[in-house]
Amino acid sequence: MQTPRIFIVDRNPIHNSLIKYHLNINKFSQIQNFPNGQECLYRIEKNMVPDIIITDYDIGNYTGIDFLRKVRDKYPDVRVLYFSSLADPVLAMKLLEAGASDFIVKTSKLEAGISELLKNLRYILKEANQF
Repeated sequence: MQTPRIFIVDRNPIHNSLIKYHLNINKFSQIQNFPNGQECLYRIEKNMVPDIIITDYDIGNYTGIDFLRKVRDKYPDVRVLYFSSLADPVLAMKLLEAGASDFIVKTSKLEAGISELLKNLRYILKEANQF
C-alpha cells in the first residue's frame, strides 16, 4: 500500500509541527510542511503534486477559498482538508461547495482536533480507495 504525499500549510509553526508529528506516528511518512500558501503552490508548480493538502484557512498571502481554487483548477484530484480555528459553518459550507474534502475546527485542545483530523483523513483515504 502506497503512503499518500501530504502537504501541511499552517502559519503557526507549532501547529505545523504537531500535525506532522501525529501523521508520522500514524504511519504517514511523505509529509512536507509549508508556512504559507505561496510556498506550497510553488512546490506544486515544480511538479511535486501532493495527494492531500491539510491547510488552515488563514495562510498568509491567500484566503482559503483562493488557495482552494488555485489548487483545484490545475489539480482536481488533490484533496484539500481545512483544519482551522475559524468555527464558521457558513465558511465551511462555502469551502465544501468549492471542492474542499473536509473542514475540521481546531479546538482549544489541539490534540483533540488532530485526532478528529486523523479520523477524517483515514475515512477520506478509505473512501477514495487509493491508499
